[in-house]
Amino acid sequence: MATINKTIFEKMPLTFGVDLAEHDDRLDCAWFNPVFENKIEKLQVAKNKNRKLTKLRIVAEVNGGKRLPKGTAIQESETDVIPYIRATDVKNLKVKVDSAAKISKEIHQGIQNYQLKKDDIVITIVGTIGEVGILENDVEVCDFTENIARIRTKDDSVLPRFLLHYLGSEFGRLQTERFSVGSLQYKLSLQSCRSIEVYLPSNNEQRKILDSVYLIFKEAEKHRKAGKRLISEARSAVVEKIGLPLIEETEKSRIFEVALEKDPFSRLDALFNNPLREKLVGILKKYQSKSLGKLIKPQKENKIVPGDYYRLVELKQIDENTGRITEFREVSELGSEKVLLKNGSILISKLQPKKGKIVIVSSEFDGCVGSNELLPFVLDSSEITLDYLWAVLRSDYVLKQWEHELTGSSRMRIGSNEIKNTIIPIPDLKLQKEIVNEIKNKLENADDELRKANELEENSKKLFEKLVFLDATN
Repeated sequence: MATINKTIFEKMPLTFGVDLAEHDDRLDCAWFNPVFENKIEKLQVAKNKNRKLTKLRIVAEVNGGKRLPKGTAIQESETDVIPYIRATDVKNLKVKVDSAAKISKEIHQGIQNYQLKKDDIVITIVGTIGEVGILENDVEVCDFTENIARIRTKDDSVLPRFLLHYLGSEFGRLQTERFSVGSLQYKLSLQSCRSIEVYLPSNNEQRKILDSVYLIFKEAEKHRKAGKRLISEARSAVVEKIGLPLIEETEKSRIFEVALEKDPFSRLDALFNNPLREKLVGILKKYQSKSLGKLIKPQKENKIVPGDYYRLVELKQIDENTGRITEFREVSELGSEKVLLKNGSILISKLQPKKGKIVIVSSEFDGCVGSNELLPFVLDSSEITLDYLWAVLRSDYVLKQWEHELTGSSRMRIGSNEIKNTIIPIPDLKLQKEIVNEIKNKLENADDELRKANELEENSKKLFEKLVFLDATN
């Protein structure tokens, strides 16, 4: 093997020199990153009887998932019960089964050889690369996409949770970034994934490291759960304060009759004609209420001025749990029709609106452009406040109406008429203020809990790296 010159030139820290080795088949900077080269050399020469440097393929099986058959659309119903894990379901070192999309048994039969089971680790290998999570609980059946790889330990030489935290460590991520290739979209091949270097302590040492790390990690989990609970309470504050009952679906309510002669021009589908929607609308109409179309009007200014770059907000950058825009990304071209975001406008997602992607545009995002799945409106009534409108649109009083008003086949949306006809309960301004204040307080407290969780998780990560790489970092 040729000697690698890992010198980082002092006056130009982004410049470094290399000597090619026989196995090198790439010439890009990511491959010859001297940070990695220096790190791996320290691990190679480190003398610790409780550590060994090995490849991931030696201690674990690495296999890909399966793409759904061409033309298959995920349309969840009571017959779709099998979780299908995608990259978006890998969060906070966990595989989120409960919130994953569900597919039918018929679809499952075509991909049933690609399964996850308890203690399997997954890693995202397309797009956002290197996110890792573990399947914590037993599941009877669980399929997964080709955009993530399944990592299953071969024996007890490596503990699944140790491997999870190792792959999520700085050194693990450094390698997934190094191995990733692509132009428009980065990918991490399964072969490259199998070649990840693992610095492996003995089984007993792994347990000791995990015991120390999880003292902090479990405390972080407490704060994260508290944050999620507060967010959930904020979402239900409108219903709790107003007190109107919600109609719950039962097995019997799935079968009903419709008198179509009432209005021959109305929608004929079962979703819209479900009596649960009519009952909920009836309850809301008995309360002080108005249709949404009488409270808002379309945003007038929609012209997007051409520029060298645009600040783009897409649906995935709107947090449905908190009703906030999390970030924007700069793009040089828009590619398709977009909407203009103006300070004080309220955005309603046409696509899967029952998720509650509703947001008030703040001054921070004024002038951004958004996905054309977003409809921008402005308040046009003194009967409600903008903050209350945002709150009630994200409540079950509205989301359960929209749940029965979706249209489409593969991607369910809500139409403009359905949005305008949405019934909005209007309490007095004093109660509106109480509702808004309670929601804001709970979200502020949730932010604090989640901040503490993130800090503790970062501390646990640093402790893990310190304990694993202690002999190779001096």
